[in-house]
Amino acid sequence: MNLFAGSTGFLGNNILKELGFNKSPTLALARREIPNLPDTSQELLINFENLDQLSLSNINHVYLSLGYPLIYYNVMGLMSASLKKEFFLVDFTYQLEIAKIAKKAGAKNISLISAVAADSNSWNYYLKTKGMLEEEIIKLGFESTNIFQPGHLTGNKFRLDILFADAVSIVLDPFLLGPLKKFRSISAKKLSLAVVKISLKAKAGINYFDYKDFI
Repeated sequence: MNLFAGSTGFLGNNILKELGFNKSPTLALARREIPNLPDTSQELLINFENLDQLSLSNINHVYLSLGYPLIYYNVMGLMSASLKKEFFLVDFTYQLEIAKIAKKAGAKNISLISAVAADSNSWNYYLKTKGMLEEEIIKLGFESTNIFQPGHLTGNKFRLDILFADAVSIVLDPFLLGPLKKFRSISAKKLSLAVVKISLKAKAGINYFDYKDFI
């Protein structure tokens, strides 16, 4: 049984559907009803503030795709003190706690949706938090740890800042070559296909994946 956190988000919902297409039984954690819930999945509505009360068993693989809603310039590193607090709670604290619970429930494999250039030493708070979480997840010692580091996710919402980011990606992507290629944008469809295909193989050890692995 898989455990999935983040299934109501744009990317998370796509990954959950791909797991369904692959007939992979999944328990999806969510605050609210999950749209397009696959037949092979069941939802568990919870209050993430009470994760310490969550009791699970027979979990094999945990997927972490939680994300606090941000505006484009927040991802670029501009956040108020209050936003940093909310972002850290969801993207770091909740996800790490779920990973620990899954480990106790028997999970041997974990797949984390992180971000390209995630680095615990980054000046960018978004990337710093992502990097910190990666390090803590690795410390938990899963048999298979898969860390996915995509660039900008295209087609997320019809919102001005995201449409602007999509447009910038269209212009810049062809020029991102060699070691810069990992910064190219990726569609949610391609990324979700890659995440499921790669994760279901459960390669042992600590594995990082970026743009070259998604296409």
